[in-house]
Amino acid sequence: MFTDISWGNYMVVVILLLASWYLFVGFRFYFDDLKEVISGKRKLQFRGFENSTSQDTEPELKDQDYPELTSNQTSFGEFDITFQDVDALVARIKTFITDAAKKKLVKKEFTYYLQLLLREFPSLKNSPFNSSISELIVSECEKLESITLTQKEAEALWE
Repeated sequence: MFTDISWGNYMVVVILLLASWYLFVGFRFYFDDLKEVISGKRKLQFRGFENSTSQDTEPELKDQDYPELTSNQTSFGEFDITFQDVDALVARIKTFITDAAKKKLVKKEFTYYLQLLLREFPSLKNSPFNSSISELIVSECEKLESITLTQKEAEALWE
């Protein structure tokens, strides 16, 4: 019975079954996300292995005596973390504002949830990106026209 099936045919069937399974799971559980990515409202965000690679390179640097190299890398690492925080916050703000417009939140609830969201990123509170993020919040609210915030109100959310 199994002598009539070649390995090539077997691999084709397995690949087709796996592809159909992942398509089913993708459409079943991630349909809204896929729709947003296809329509251009949201970009794909891949999570890398930053934690594992940074742990692997740190012991090598500690063994070597290059104080200039390690001090430069820590400063660049801090900037890298700040930019990652900004990117993560911007993505979360955009999705939150679109979800709030769909749920038709009251302005008071909207501002409260935005304050909670901004408190999750305390490193950005006193950063130079503070005003830019506030401007982003105002512009995203203007696009949806359901809830409007002024620049002063958006800056007050950080407190």
